Amino acid sequence: FDNMKIIHNYRTPITLRMYSKFFIYIFPVVYGPYFASTFHDYSAALEYVMPVLYSFILVSLDNIQDHLENPYDEVGEDDISINADQTLRLID
Repeated sequence: FDNMKIIHNYRTPITLRMYSKFFIYIFPVVYGPYFASTFHDYSAALEYVMPVLYSFILVSLDNIQDHLENPYDEVGEDDISINADQTLRLID
């Protein structure tokens, strides 16, 4: 039960979460001109595909982190279905 309590109480640190959110929002703005200048010699569609692809990957990783963070919220398919509040009251 101690491991269950630790998983429930200690989640992803706020600094790591804010770091990932920061890069999700800033990445397209900062690297947009870079992609536009670098891929000028290549296909015109590549200028738009690469920033979208990178943003899609970052958002996907953030969503995976959110879904894996709390296994007791019973939202995902692989979540543990127990009443965490009742279990924590029994432990304390």
